[in-house]
Amino acid sequence: MSDAEEKLQLKPSKAKAISRQMQTVRETFKQQLNELKTQSPETSSTIEKILPSLVSIYVIDWETEEKIAVGSGFFVEPDVIVTNYHIVADITEEDTLYEEDESEMILVQTSDEQLRIAEVVFTGNSDEDFAVLFITDSIIDRKTGQEIELPQEYPALTLSLEAKEGDRVIAVGYPLGEKASTVNQGMISNILISEKSGEDEEIAATTEVKVLQTTAVINPGNSGGPLINMKGDVVGINTWGWDDRKGVNFAISADVLADFLDRFEELYEEGWDDE
Repeated sequence: MSDAEEKLQLKPSKAKAISRQMQTVRETFKQQLNELKTQSPETSSTIEKILPSLVSIYVIDWETEEKIAVGSGFFVEPDVIVTNYHIVADITEEDTLYEEDESEMILVQTSDEQLRIAEVVFTGNSDEDFAVLFITDSIIDRKTGQEIELPQEYPALTLSLEAKEGDRVIAVGYPLGEKASTVNQGMISNILISEKSGEDEEIAATTEVKVLQTTAVINPGNSGGPLINMKGDVVGINTWGWDDRKGVNFAISADVLADFLDRFEELYEEGWDDE
């Protein structure tokens, strides 16, 4: 576990390498967006609207400085990020609300291109594939690798609970290390509902998990990013796609995410606020 009072640091060369890798993906994203401006102005406008709320996620072993996982995420509050649980699964336990001094720290690159430190505070499970992150007031300086204080808040995206079959959607994310596209358009082709239950009954009560099947391609690094409608509202969270089945990709519905966030808020108020 990470000690919240310890200063985190990376070797300057590592901090620069991570920053360069993230920046390369963002440049690819910008190039694709420029192409969309002529091909599909409506789509381009929608994506530009949500860009300040997107983040790249980099899960790292702070001792060895080795990469553990990468993915995407987005702000649901000015200081709260949502991503997939499977992105942070190697450093956390499922169905867990972490104490203020026990949460694991990861890196996120925000729209202002800072390598910001975030803490994993609440996790779901393989069915409710969500994790909640709090951004801290600190960043990792890209030149020195040192943790420095630089508070900042970011615009949040709006959840839409009205997705239906046939709706046009866009899967957005930052697939670090992948050559695949970062913006993929498609439609909702099916809506699936199954009843799942987590192992911890207090945190993960039996829940109907609504999954959106979409033709918008979801790449490994896009996991945790938003599936948005043409208004820029989040209808789902990108989760996974089948490589061998073209047009078969899945996002967990914003309905399920909204319930998850409500449960987190309730547990958070009962937990941390009582300490």
